[in-house]
Amino acid sequence: MLESGYVRIFRSFLNWEWYDDANTMRVFLHLILTANWEPKKWHGSTIERGQRVYSRAKLASELKISEKSVRTAINHLISTGEVANRSTREYSVITIKNYESYQQAANESANEGPTTGQRVASDGPQLKNDKNDKNDKKDTTPASRPEKHKYGEYKNVLLSDTDIEKLKAKFSDWQERIETLSKGIELKGYKYKNHYLAILKWAERDEQKRPPQKEHASTFDSDIEAFEKSGIFDKFDREGKT
Repeated sequence: MLESGYVRIFRSFLNWEWYDDANTMRVFLHLILTANWEPKKWHGSTIERGQRVYSRAKLASELKISEKSVRTAINHLISTGEVANRSTREYSVITIKNYESYQQAANESANEGPTTGQRVASDGPQLKNDKNDKNDKKDTTPASRPEKHKYGEYKNVLLSDTDIEKLKAKFSDWQERIETLSKGIELKGYKYKNHYLAILKWAERDEQKRPPQKEHASTFDSDIEAFEKSGIFDKFDREGKT
């Protein structure tokens, strides 16, 4: 379990709707503290930044509360959109939604905040619409760009967690599109300032290259055309004149 670094809790956390529920508050803070701050491999799967593998028994043991209390707390957090849960036969993965908004840039200088690798909660459900804390210079952190991670076979495609979620929503073959860009950068030296926008641009280009689908003629029109080719109309015309 992570022991280095620290998280920053603002006074407005007192206004969070689950603050008065001791178990829900403890479980949520524990998840923020123990979630991956970078993608990691586990049993053949990638556990992304802002996720952690868990079981109710494991969390109960870590927090010294009952499994029933853990289940209730997780359900509370899911119901209000703080976390999402994915379960398989072997394990469960919990995802802290909007994880980036809870963290501070990891590359701040020592006199401004934590050093590289340290994880800081800079925002969260308890901070929404809190105007008082915005005026408190000690509690205010500068806005920063989401941290980007390396993807693709050649580890040369830079995408944030938000970029990945948007790609998953847009394309069922999002992983193949990342690999295509990775190979293009490696083999042909493509250079893009924003790799997420590059993938969208490539998708738009591919869509434009697709040949338009020919509309099928109606059955009626097809029948008329067949009769004309057979010459049956000419036959009827000759018989009508006799």
